[in-house]
Amino acid sequence: MNHAIRDFSINDPSHEDIYVLNCILQNDSSIQYAILSKNIYTESGGTPTSNSKDQYIKGANVKILYNNSVFIMKDTTMQIITAGNITEVNCYYIKGLIVDPGKVVSIEATAPNGKILKSTIQIPVIFFPQYFNYNIPPGPQGANYFSDELAWGWVVNNVSSTEIINLPQIEVYYKQYEGGTFVEKKIIMPLGSFTVRGYSDDTIYANAEPSYNYLTMEYFDIINTKMQEISGNDPNKRNYIIEKATFSILAVDPLLSKYYSQYNTYSQSFSIKLYPSDYSNIQGGKGIFGMYYNFSKSANIDSLYVYSFGYQYKPQ
Repeated sequence: MNHAIRDFSINDPSHEDIYVLNCILQNDSSIQYAILSKNIYTESGGTPTSNSKDQYIKGANVKILYNNSVFIMKDTTMQIITAGNITEVNCYYIKGLIVDPGKVVSIEATAPNGKILKSTIQIPVIFFPQYFNYNIPPGPQGANYFSDELAWGWVVNNVSSTEIINLPQIEVYYKQYEGGTFVEKKIIMPLGSFTVRGYSDDTIYANAEPSYNYLTMEYFDIINTKMQEISGNDPNKRNYIIEKATFSILAVDPLLSKYYSQYNTYSQSFSIKLYPSDYSNIQGGKGIFGMYYNFSKSANIDSLYVYSFGYQYKPQ
């Protein structure tokens, strides 16, 4: 079979401009960011890597539409430090915007040439059923026995639970005595890990991965291991004050879940694809508009359990 060969030039002025809008909202911050850019056309005949022309689009009208209000995002440059290296990123931002669960939120960006990109999402609503005992360690509060496994769950009530990717975890907040004062700290216990028993004297566990599950299981000995890590080899356990714990679900909206699922499938070592998924939920261009949300609930810590490690216990 014969194929026609056609010359290709990245500097072809007849190429189509592709505009890209990326914005991931977060509920644990009142500052939200967005990036608006487009593909590179060098005009000079050089390669994109040698060209100083910025992909970032300045002077656009970028706005968030939420709760019958319009929030205009401002143009700025921020510095990102990764492994000691400083990278400047041009972006748009808005202060004082916190999106509540269950709400519908939209973004719209109008470039200086009139090009419009937009998208709309709905934030998931997650709640925690009372029939789960959110206790550490597992079991009825104040009881003299504990379960070998912790089983906690949650419910998504405004969209299908199979459309939401989430990651459960326990956060234990404590104070550590350092330099003459107590310093606030926390330790994260990722749920959904596993142990290999009978092959080693040490507990082996792996961090949980984001998934569509809405029930999490954890072995009690892994919780013990993480509690012991708070003090490590410090013999003075009274230097540590346990204050509280929360059970958290880190969730994203259905459209962002779909993007993660497609990207994760392509990136797996045992997956073979000729072309990666080109997923986008932006009308008028490419990119991703989504929401990262942290739903949390207080978890009860048994005082006798805390004292068994030698720690102090002063619940907030």
